[in-house]
Amino acid sequence: MSRTANVDQTARPRPRRRWLRRLVVGFVVLLGLLVAADFGAAALFEYQVSKRARTTFGLADDPSVKVGGFSFLAQAVSGEYQVIKVEANGIPVLDTLTDTTVEADLFDVAAPLSSLLSGTAKDVVVGEAEGKIKVKATDVNRVIQRNTSSSGPSIADLRVAAVSEEFVADPAAEKPSGEQVADESGGTAGVKLGATVTVGGDKTDIDVFAIISVADGAITVTPKRLAVRSGPFSGAELPQAVQQAILPLFGVTIQPGQLPFNVTPTSVGVTDDGLLTIGGRVNDVRLTGSG
Repeated sequence: MSRTANVDQTARPRPRRRWLRRLVVGFVVLLGLLVAADFGAAALFEYQVSKRARTTFGLADDPSVKVGGFSFLAQAVSGEYQVIKVEANGIPVLDTLTDTTVEADLFDVAAPLSSLLSGTAKDVVVGEAEGKIKVKATDVNRVIQRNTSSSGPSIADLRVAAVSEEFVADPAAEKPSGEQVADESGGTAGVKLGATVTVGGDKTDIDVFAIISVADGAITVTPKRLAVRSGPFSGAELPQAVQQAILPLFGVTIQPGQLPFNVTPTSVGVTDDGLLTIGGRVNDVRLTGSG
């Protein structure tokens, strides 16, 4: 009897453990299905928004779209989305810029999920949009090359970096690091343009410090001073006649094209990875078109 009782006592908890394991497995499976559904619905939504963004921005291809915020399905139920990021790369502008990036951050977006996924929603209402265009150093260099002549100094290996306006004006000022973006009221920012300049057959690495500003929807670069980094004049200043020949070459105007939603450019800046930016904000806009 005691042996049977011992067997029964050890056997009783087993159904409970199996039930608990099944509950845990079921929960994990359900969680996986919810995550998959969230990603799947988000992908369909992003596809539809991408189609509309392509029409609104006048792009040749569908841009990348990413819905921000926690849980897409939770936002989809209400039809209101915290932020949607739209990005298109490799956009040519006129015959000068060949590889610009167009970005738009859409805030407080109203878009019923059912009508959007079915392709019947004509408009996606955006409470506020921030449009931005980014210009690479290679395109900046292409614009600068148009200022040079066969008889003057040649410029190569252009590099763009962010510096403060204070450092542009005064080399003794504290040198900052990271992104420097002007506020919308000022519309100016500091920039350092590094390059290799060939004068009379000698190559010299220089840094040109300039102010960038917004003018008629374009980025205007106004050089202020230069410094020698390496080369025959390392540790010394270039002759004034040479400086006067070089500095104006960096004074250019860059036409970046139309900002998303026809936003009026109000700010310029330099990213920490060396891109010139121009952007602005607009309220109450719509993404038109259909999926």
